[in-house]
This record gives sequence, structure tokens and C-alpha cells, in this order.
Amino acid sequence: MVPAAKLLAAVLVLGITGQASAGFYGAGDDVVTLTPANFDKLVGKNGSVWLVELYAQWCSHCKNLTPEWKRAATALKGIVKVGAVDADVHKDLGSRFGVQGFPTIKVMHLSKSGKLTATDYNGGRNANAIVEAALQAAGKVALGRIGAKPSGGGGSGGSGGGGGGG
Repeated sequence: MVPAAKLLAAVLVLGITGQASAGFYGAGDDVVTLTPANFDKLVGKNGSVWLVELYAQWCSHCKNLTPEWKRAATALKGIVKVGAVDADVHKDLGSRFGVQGFPTIKVMHLSKSGKLTATDYNGGRNANAIVEAALQAAGKVALGRIGAKPSGGGGSGGSGGGGGGG
């Protein structure tokens, strides 16, 4: 009986701590869990702008980013897609996008030619900075689709916002 109890305890511990497919994000979150099975269909063949976090479950910086990533995903719902890949488990996706450290955040979208482009996001690790960068990226993509370039500011809309962009 004792060995069976130890086995059951080990299975429960692994079930709680070793859920590689669930990672930091679950069904109740606005963050889309990306895997090799769904990545190209969701990110690579859809016209949306995506922010994709490539993380490892053991990474303390990734754990610290999780609540901010969730807040940003909720704020961006219906505007910019937000996803996450456990790149320690799905090493092929990590290497595909040149991940050298965790967390790595990429802004992804399809180019005019239909090729997936991925650029590094090196901004702040808080929801406000992430949302601002996502909206800026979406604006650039939308303007590019009509053959326009982002203005340098000072246009007719809004109150500015104090420099910092591009």
C-alpha cells in the first residue's frame, strides 16, 4: 500500500507542477496558448497582429511577467491577439524565432507578401507598455496595408502622448 500511495503522490505532484501544455495560461485567460500544432494556423496564416511571449516555466522573469501579460491580453482583446509558447517544452518554436533567453516577446504579423514577420519587443514588462507597443504595431500594419506610413505625430487626432515612439 505504501508504494501505491507514494506513486499516487508523485502523480499528483507531477500533475500539479508539470503541466507543460497548460503552462502559465489557461482556458479562462485571454492569452492564447500556442503550440507547434496550432501556431502556423493561428499566427502564421491569419492577418492579425500578434504579440507572442516565448517563455519557460522555470524562469522567474517569465513568472513575474504572467499577470501583466494577462492584463495586456484582456485589454487588447478584439484588437491585437496575444499568445504564449512554452518554448522550453516546444524548443522547435523557440529556435525558429531565435530565442536565446526567457522571456522573449515577439510582435508578429504577415507581410504584404504573406510571409510571417517577427520582430523583437524590448519595451517595458508591464501591461501599459505592452498595450502601447501592440497598438503602435497594429497601426503600422494597418497603415502599411493602405500604402501609408505612420506620421511623426502632430496629426489631427489625440493629445500626443509625449514622444518615445519610433
